[in-house]
Amino acid sequence: MKKVLLVIMNKDNAEGLRKCLESLSKQKVCELCNCFDVLILDGGSNDNSANVAYEFARKHPCVKFKVQEIRGGVGPARVEAIRYAIDKGYEVVIWGDSENEYSDSYVSEIVNVLSSTCDIASGRSVVRNDSLWSRLFYWYHNFHVIFRSIRASHAPGNNEATRTKVFKAVIYPPISRADDFYFSLLALTKGFKFCYSDDAVIRVSMPRSLREVLAWQRARVKGVIEGAVVTGLKIPIDFPLWFLFALSPGAVGYLIYLTLVLSYPLKVISVVLLTLYLAVLAKTALSVSAASEICIEKPPLAGGLLALIGMYLHALFTLVYGVKYLIRLRTRENELIARTKEVLERFNFSACMIKLELKSIIRRLLRSKYSK
Repeated sequence: MKKVLLVIMNKDNAEGLRKCLESLSKQKVCELCNCFDVLILDGGSNDNSANVAYEFARKHPCVKFKVQEIRGGVGPARVEAIRYAIDKGYEVVIWGDSENEYSDSYVSEIVNVLSSTCDIASGRSVVRNDSLWSRLFYWYHNFHVIFRSIRASHAPGNNEATRTKVFKAVIYPPISRADDFYFSLLALTKGFKFCYSDDAVIRVSMPRSLREVLAWQRARVKGVIEGAVVTGLKIPIDFPLWFLFALSPGAVGYLIYLTLVLSYPLKVISVVLLTLYLAVLAKTALSVSAASEICIEKPPLAGGLLALIGMYLHALFTLVYGVKYLIRLRTRENELIARTKEVLERFNFSACMIKLELKSIIRRLLRSKYSK
């Protein structure tokens, strides 16, 4: 068995951290301290998180608690954790979060996937069905589960295992959020292989109120744009699709208008376009609905429709906050790049490890899609 480090990101989530650590202490086959160690990387909690961590450390000496040296989100935390893992000689890093509760075979399952020819592995998230927002956004944690082609090019940051050899070529951008999105793109362009285990299962939560949803979406969009700035992409590669989806109701309304006022054969064009759009929506809803059986507790009725509504809200948030932060962060471009370089150098990594080129991304995405 490889030397494995499971990193738990935490901030002000003492009760979640307790449940998370309890689930890790119940791992079978690959047991805590015999098979893997735990590093809790804390973002400066003001609650009881440290006491919870030290309580578990007294029972399990392989559980370590460390406050981040550089604050500013999960990106800098990952860079720090990677340096820790490399210096301690770990061969595999499993990324987690204090909101996670792990199935009793999670660690063994996800490590076994890496025992093949894979470099990066992901598992399946089961979202707690505890609010309307969970039912609208459960797909977010499971995009790679619902759309199988995504598995060949992405692993979510709270449910991922990575060989440390990967970090000799690429590293997580030290940004506030969305660092896993850019890391996947970086790893893809370097030819690293992604794999997936349906049996590596975690339970996760979504925001439970509109206020929490808005805070999450703001932070998400801000992080995605920060990543585009520091990696050299200028604009996130997924923004055009989300923007088009957000604006699509207006386009649909116009197509319906054209079908009413145009004469044959011009009317046929608008009818075909409208039919294609509705067909894509229907196919997406069916795919998400089918996946809801394994992606959310007590799958809701009309789960596909609810998820589709959630995707549209996600697109609207991306459009609104995207425009806002694209304008705001452009004035801070030099500051963001300088800070990124400072964080990477602090932990002995090079800024060239996070540089992306759009042509290389597209080429690798096409190759991963058609090689399946």
